[in-house]
Amino acid sequence: MRSKMLSERQQRVLVSMKLLATFWQRRLPAESTSRDEIEQLLSLEAAGLVRATFDRPLRERTGEFYIPRAIVLEVTVEGLSALTRAQRQQPGILGEMPSRRPARSSRARKAGAGADPIPGHSVVK
Repeated sequence: MRSKMLSERQQRVLVSMKLLATFWQRRLPAESTSRDEIEQLLSLEAAGLVRATFDRPLRERTGEFYIPRAIVLEVTVEGLSALTRAQRQQPGILGEMPSRRPARSSRARKAGAGADPIPGHSVVK
């Protein structure tokens, strides 16, 4: 049986979904300094799949701008739904998904303590 070739767009979506899955499995908030990851996180945040903060863009000597750091605060309900849907459509494509994510760090709990009435959401001050 021949494997199905993915289009460039499908490959980009798959890479973003894999990144989303890794942040779902990590203790949040989590930092990223990889330029490729930060670019993908910008897209994931714009799509409402994660909540993240980004450092101000810096300019290199070449004139190119880049964002040096991103901090992922939360994988949203929509992000979890997207992961579940991707896993259901193509089982195993994202690897083994844990049934539960690790507990959030104490810093994240303190930042969001009692600030937001929506379960699973927190406000970072």
